[in-house]
Amino acid sequence: MTWLREFLSEWIAAHLIGQSDDAVPRTLLGWTSVGLLAGLIAQVAYVIDACFTASVPTFLWFSILANVVAFVVVRRALRWRYPV
Repeated sequence: MTWLREFLSEWIAAHLIGQSDDAVPRTLLGWTSVGLLAGLIAQVAYVIDACFTASVPTFLWFSILANVVAFVVVRRALRWRYPV
């Protein structure tokens, strides 16, 4: 089993760590992406909670849609700025 562990660690180091974009969130565009993702997670969690107690406001559905569109645009800008 140690050969499998060594093989997997070498494969991960060669294929995943070398292509990591860990420096991207340190830029303003990267922090914007992280913030949009955190906001999207919070909005979806609120929708899940609100669906059980009352109806969800229409404004919230449109804000989730706008957040998803903004997140996709920022991620595309990150891919363009920092190609992998």
